[in-house]
Amino acid sequence: MRSGPSTQVADDVGDEVARFVGEHRPALLRVAFGLCRERTAAEDLVQDTSVRLLDRWDHVRRARHQLAYVRTVMVRLYLDQVGRSEVPVVSAEVSERAGPDAYAELESVAAAVSLVAGLPPQARAVLTLRYIEDLDDREIAQVLGISRSTVRVTAHKALRRLSVTGPSPTRRA
Repeated sequence: MRSGPSTQVADDVGDEVARFVGEHRPALLRVAFGLCRERTAAEDLVQDTSVRLLDRWDHVRRARHQLAYVRTVMVRLYLDQVGRSEVPVVSAEVSERAGPDAYAELESVAAAVSLVAGLPPQARAVLTLRYIEDLDDREIAQVLGISRSTVRVTAHKALRRLSVTGPSPTRRA
């Protein structure tokens, strides 16, 4: 096994990524849970994002808003994994046995998550970023790599679809 400067740099990057993800885990899990609607899938998405960050860590270091950059990586990874089409709905239940861990705050999000459970991934991403992360249309467009008008149209169509199945969520002021 080789040991040298490049191995040390890789170890340092891995440590930095682990520290960053550990520090921001509740926020990352909140977004991941909003997207995936299932605890294990949300944990897997955060882990997959951590792995993806190993190759992009220099970009994260230079980013003005590191958490926003990482959230963008995670949402785009999610969309790449599931595609932008309809996927089978997974239960939005949060285990009550989870105890006082990072998922405790997610219980308050469960109602909002259940509203978007049947939407296509891109629509779910738009509504998650809008109503759970409280991002505006410009920020959502940046995260998803789409135009602001596409964000508005996607949100409008998703909310119309939800109005047939349940009450429409209200935007936080």
